[in-house]
Amino acid sequence: MFSLKSASGFLIGGLEKIFYRWGLFASQHPYPVILVSLILTGLTGIGFLNFRQEHQADKLWIPPTSEYLVNKEWLAGNFQGKYRHEGLIFKKDNVLTPEAIKQMWEIHRKIEDITIHGFTYRDICTHIPVGDIFHSDNPTTTYICDEEEPADASGAAEKVEREKDDLWTDYYDYGAPKPNEEVESENFWTDYEEYPEDYDYDGQSSTSRKCKTFTPRIDFSVFGKTIEKPEPTTTTTTTTTTTTTTTTRTRTTSVQQDSISAASLVVSTTARPKGQEETRDSEDELPRDVKCSILKSLQEKCAQFSLLEIWKYNETLIMSTTQQEIIDAINLLERSPWDSHKASYIGKLGGRKRNSTGHTIAAESVFMYWQVKIPDNAPLVKDQGSGLELEPADQVTLDWEQAFVDIILNTTLDGVTMYPNAARSYSDVSTDAIFFDAIKMASGYMLMFIYTIFMLGKLNSVEIKGYLAIVGIASVGMGLFIGLGLSSALGFDYTPMHAAMPFLALGIGIDDMFVIVQCWQNVKKTSDANIPISEAIGQGLKHAGVSVTITTLTDVFAFAIGSISKMPGLSSFCVACAIALAAIYILQLSWFVAFLALDEKRIAAGRDGIIPCIVRQNHTPKDIIDKQAIFEKFMKKYSKLVSYPVYKGVVFVISCILLGFGIWGVTEIEQKFDPVLLLPKDSYLRKWTDLNYELYPQDGWSSVVYTGRMNYTHLPKMEQLMEDLQEMVDDKKYLRWRNSWWTGLTKWALKKDNYTKVEDIMSKSEFSMVLSDFLHSSEGAKFKTDFEFDGELVCGEPAPPIRVSKFSVGFYQFYGPSEHIPAKHALETLVNSSGISDRVFSHVKIYAAWETDEIIGYELIRNIGLALVAVAVVTLILLTNLQICGLVIACVILTLVELVGFLHFWNMTIDIISCVSIVLAIGLCVDYSVHIGHAFLIAPGTRLEKSIFAIETIGPAVFNGGFTTFLALSLLAFSQSIIFITFFKVFFLTVVFGLFHGLVFLPAMLSVIGPQNLDEVGSNAPISSPTSSVSPAPSSQTSPGGQFGKQGQRNLSYIQDNVINIIAAGSLDEEKGSFSK
Repeated sequence: MFSLKSASGFLIGGLEKIFYRWGLFASQHPYPVILVSLILTGLTGIGFLNFRQEHQADKLWIPPTSEYLVNKEWLAGNFQGKYRHEGLIFKKDNVLTPEAIKQMWEIHRKIEDITIHGFTYRDICTHIPVGDIFHSDNPTTTYICDEEEPADASGAAEKVEREKDDLWTDYYDYGAPKPNEEVESENFWTDYEEYPEDYDYDGQSSTSRKCKTFTPRIDFSVFGKTIEKPEPTTTTTTTTTTTTTTTTRTRTTSVQQDSISAASLVVSTTARPKGQEETRDSEDELPRDVKCSILKSLQEKCAQFSLLEIWKYNETLIMSTTQQEIIDAINLLERSPWDSHKASYIGKLGGRKRNSTGHTIAAESVFMYWQVKIPDNAPLVKDQGSGLELEPADQVTLDWEQAFVDIILNTTLDGVTMYPNAARSYSDVSTDAIFFDAIKMASGYMLMFIYTIFMLGKLNSVEIKGYLAIVGIASVGMGLFIGLGLSSALGFDYTPMHAAMPFLALGIGIDDMFVIVQCWQNVKKTSDANIPISEAIGQGLKHAGVSVTITTLTDVFAFAIGSISKMPGLSSFCVACAIALAAIYILQLSWFVAFLALDEKRIAAGRDGIIPCIVRQNHTPKDIIDKQAIFEKFMKKYSKLVSYPVYKGVVFVISCILLGFGIWGVTEIEQKFDPVLLLPKDSYLRKWTDLNYELYPQDGWSSVVYTGRMNYTHLPKMEQLMEDLQEMVDDKKYLRWRNSWWTGLTKWALKKDNYTKVEDIMSKSEFSMVLSDFLHSSEGAKFKTDFEFDGELVCGEPAPPIRVSKFSVGFYQFYGPSEHIPAKHALETLVNSSGISDRVFSHVKIYAAWETDEIIGYELIRNIGLALVAVAVVTLILLTNLQICGLVIACVILTLVELVGFLHFWNMTIDIISCVSIVLAIGLCVDYSVHIGHAFLIAPGTRLEKSIFAIETIGPAVFNGGFTTFLALSLLAFSQSIIFITFFKVFFLTVVFGLFHGLVFLPAMLSVIGPQNLDEVGSNAPISSPTSSVSPAPSSQTSPGGQFGKQGQRNLSYIQDNVINIIAAGSLDEEKGSFSK
């Protein structure tokens, strides 16, 4: 212990000498010091030549060597699909009404009319082939004919009515509707215009057969669901009539709650023009060259989705639809009339209501969807603002997306709520949040400026220190400039998290200014009135220099530890903050001290504090509010409580209760990084996300499995992987579905006559041709975008070698890392071990956040451990007493546990932002306890007397330090940005619990178990608070610079002088343990 004291005394004694001499120099040569400060600050600006902004989330929050980034880089070079999804949630009391459909058409038309640089959506959309080679956008004429004699419409209706039970009851159970689920039943077919005419159909003359024609609004016979049903078939000849029964495939056409429309059944029982029956069966029977010729003539469609495609985006049909027609279409269509691809309209509805038969009859919301493709070789705009950017895009696409969002947000429809989600929305919303909070930053600086004027000087015309306050705050700005400049020079990027730096620098860095001014004022009060300004500043800096050095070290160490994070964004932020705080510390000791000397010369000359050219004659120093007397009076009254055993017991009980709640919260707090939380709560994108979770709770993330080069030899392993994935789906734990081109291909191929088992197509001679035919069929056309070939895929020719392929799987909705991390690992283990090709992996953007979740816990524990070790070492050097050091570290740990625990009760999680904030809180909260411990250590008397002395001398400074930190960050409480809100909550709790353990818990414990032997006390460190505006009681005896008999002991003599003054002013009340007159 002796060697520790000696080393500490030597170190601190040397620092005191250095600070004293520097104070003399800076106050005697203020202008050179100011000039050099400006020059050096300016030179660091050279680093801005290397300034870079990084907004892509996956490059901020996950390690550069992570599998996610490696896979993403591989995809960038091998899979050229650049698709951007633009979505809209349309919400209304019931979206399955004609009124809602018309309102959807209105917003759709506005989006279709967007023109950017001469381009409309049709020019920039993703084009997809239609799913049926016989697809036509023109309506199909349907014929209704009598069998023998001319029949009127009523006769046909009666016939259909007689057959309805046989045809439909096996498919529908038409029970009574459930309460509150009734939807008006309408016979929408009565609106169809009929065109009676004589028609020679199938070679029969008009005299023997009468037919009527009409054009169906929605062709359920083509796009509706298919059921198997026995149906009588009658064949008539001139001599005999033979009746046979066959099994036919019938498509359903109506959903009603009480009955079935007779007219609607006509559609499924009437004939269609020749060549149109059994489309998907007949297309495979066409010669390959004929089929390919037809495919080349087909027009591609824009990839989009809405209920409007039911009517093929035909305004006439849309404006005349009925509610019954809407309900029938939602429940019965299985293919889109727009592009003939399979469609699940019910799956896009949210808040669905069903009738007794289980059919959907109402819904609260529906998705509308558009897809844009970035042109190949288009120049990308990589900088999209200061927000978090997910994917870059070209300027035309970005401008179209902005117009898309603006139209939706600025369109008002009766009873409708709409929230857009464009590909650029995440970047835009996070940018807006950060920019908006810049106003709060300016307000915070103004608030601190007013407080600084109030605390630095006296409120009179001469001694007011407005300009000195500006200089002090300017040093914070200069420190920020240096921090960003040097970190840029070192290659660290500017991230959205850097937006919090001005608040942190102001709340933490400006404290040094208060310490310097207070120590200088103490020297003035305890010295001769004629002491030179330079000598007074030198003596003050000698007292304050070591104190601000040690407290700055704890803060810089905390940030330095954060800089070794595996997350690039967090590391960059911590490096910039550490450099900025160190720069502010240096500027406070140079720039600010030089201006302090100039300001003192102004006051000595009687010059006005606002207009220095005015000299105030016969000025009498006075202060409207005696701030120091108020603090001292309050602390003296509070210190008397420490002498009461009941008070100590209450403090101990409260501490145990807080610790209990803290431990409870620590065990319950969730470790989760959700990028959605980075969005302001009142933003349209946050509302879109919340509504999506509310109305579509079953929909989890979908992941894409990519494979590298593969051929027919890899197909058995592909088949095995599909079986393994299906087992995961059947387990109903991680995966909800899988959708693979291979599964579709095998089902399609086995329906052909020449293949009886899957192995038949796993040969070199068969696979390439089968794959080409499949991708040009109605079943396989949708899978074309799942491949990248070495050559061009041509209809009728074998498929080129596969360079990249993909398929999708769907996760369940997960609610935290405990669910999604095992799911991701299970899928990756299965995929990576499949051996399909030389490279196979699963990939989706949310993996970036999920990988962050995997390392946040480790990062937090490691950084907290390193920070505690650093604080313990610095504290031991500062206090040179193991018992006091142990109590101080105990206070830090208690503060940390309660901080994390109460963050849980404040609806916070352990994420990237809270992780760095908690580590920084360690360096901040130690200041509150270490100064009380140090003041106790060097004070004379019993444990109780030493505790009281510590409270009365350094308590006001400690309280003021916490208050200034709170004041600087207080406006962040009103922010909409989770970054700023997190910083506020963490530092608010740090100040509250740090002050409680420093000013309440620690003195009470020291009065009971603190060290007693004064012989062992050899304090060699300062006790001024890092935010002190009130220092220990002034001494009438001060040693001039360089006159201390033993360097490193000046704090002991400084405090002992205060003790002499207190004892001289009154006597110690032994019974109560306090000083009284």
